[in-house]
Amino acid sequence: MRFIFYAAFIVFTCFCVIIAISNSAPVLFSLEPLPVNLQMPAYGLVFLGIFIGLLGGWIVSIYSAVRHARKHRLADKKIKELQNELKKPGPANIDLSKSAIHGKSSSE
Repeated sequence: MRFIFYAAFIVFTCFCVIIAISNSAPVLFSLEPLPVNLQMPAYGLVFLGIFIGLLGGWIVSIYSAVRHARKHRLADKKIKELQNELKKPGPANIDLSKSAIHGKSSSE
């Protein structure tokens, strides 16, 4: 498994180097309504886009995990409450009179 990880890392690194060498021409990055004008290599813009996408996916993943953990925690709390309710000694709700035999209740 470690070999596959290292192989994928090497392939990814080579891919990034090829992109950086092929796209080293400077480009102007601007956000028109804002006074932001950056002169950067084209590969920087590509990697910035990839990084922003990864960051967004990471945030969505964390948010989903937090929601799932909250639901799991609430379910565990409900299970413990129900188990404690079953353990409590209390009056039984079973009618043992002869009229209750075979599904007949005393009100019939």
